[in-house]
Amino acid sequence: MPHHPLLSHERSLPHSLDDKGAVVQWHAFRVREAAEAFIPHIRLGPGQQLVGGVTRDSVGPLWWVGVEVDDRVRWGSRLAVNKHAD
Repeated sequence: MPHHPLLSHERSLPHSLDDKGAVVQWHAFRVREAAEAFIPHIRLGPGQQLVGGVTRDSVGPLWWVGVEVDDRVRWGSRLAVNKHAD
């Protein structure tokens, strides 16, 4: 499986609900291959784009992928965020 370039860039996980960014859903993985396998299953709608990267915590590296929206309020709720770690 080829490496997705998105997962090669250092980028911290989106923060909690007070984050001013527009990443509304993300999944974090301990194994890069699991993140790579997840990417083809993401379906994007209008005004949405794939985001992600690699970061590190006290246990080790984390690869994450998510969905960023162009307008969080239009998307549904400014506070509606879904995050998941495997």
